[in-house]
Amino acid sequence: MIELDLTLLNQSYAQRLNWYPPIANPQQPAQRISGIADILDQIDLVLLDSYGVLCRGAVAIEGAVDAIAQIRTSNTPLCVVSNDTMTNRRVAAEKYQQRGFDFAGEEVITSLDMTEKWLAEIDQPERWGYIGPQPHPSDVLLKGMVNLTACDGVIPAEVDHLLFLVSLGWTEQMQHNLNQSAQGRQFTLVAGNPDMGAPYATDQGIKVGATPGYFMHQLVAATHQQAIPLLHGKPGQAIFEAAAKQFKVTDPSRVLMVGDTLYTDILGGNAMGFKTLLLECGIYQGLNIEQLIAESGISPNFIAPQL
Repeated sequence: MIELDLTLLNQSYAQRLNWYPPIANPQQPAQRISGIADILDQIDLVLLDSYGVLCRGAVAIEGAVDAIAQIRTSNTPLCVVSNDTMTNRRVAAEKYQQRGFDFAGEEVITSLDMTEKWLAEIDQPERWGYIGPQPHPSDVLLKGMVNLTACDGVIPAEVDHLLFLVSLGWTEQMQHNLNQSAQGRQFTLVAGNPDMGAPYATDQGIKVGATPGYFMHQLVAATHQQAIPLLHGKPGQAIFEAAAKQFKVTDPSRVLMVGDTLYTDILGGNAMGFKTLLLECGIYQGLNIEQLIAESGISPNFIAPQL
């Protein structure tokens, strides 16, 4: 895994704001609360990010399982909305159950779910290249596409569309080869996982690993790609719209998006007209949240130490 400095990560996000919905901050400054239980009476649907909110890697974050139980007690519907492109909703639900959560399959939507719907309608797959491991759960739908990870990042001449799916196994040398082979060429860009970084726990504390959106950003920076990427995950609106449709949302202001990242969870939730809750237990753990909000220009409705 390629480790990122948080300053570089935030700078990279800020350079790609044209990829995302417009910033639409709440009218009032962010309010500090102790946890989601403080505001459940304002909410008809809770949408939850995964990494940095519920878990870090395979470990549930302290207090998260109890917080889900509190949401259940209030009879408020909930749904995990994750930029996971290795598991669809059914498999993801089983994964969360192994970590102590009780989510059903219909209470999870992943960016792989969104990507698979899109893949089912792709024409001329041979003109597509994708970054992702083999095997992959979507191999049937990826059939005919060029696996760029297996090509050491080199884009064949016949490929003119790129899908940034999963960064597992991707290396700096592969990225160099990708950038070099893309020089003088323009591509359609699609992000299965638009995240540029995700938190993971180590013995030295929380680290940030580069994810597909970051490698797409690097390609654009190195080769001056002109296309605005299609985003199948947050902060793109399609995954939020899928959740809103499933739960028959009529008043977006009664929906709460809970996340740990300003540029994906909070920006995307705000753009939908949802309330937003930023947690300090994820990618920003131990940092000055107010300073990060000021620097990014993106603000949530609420801030809490954990769920």
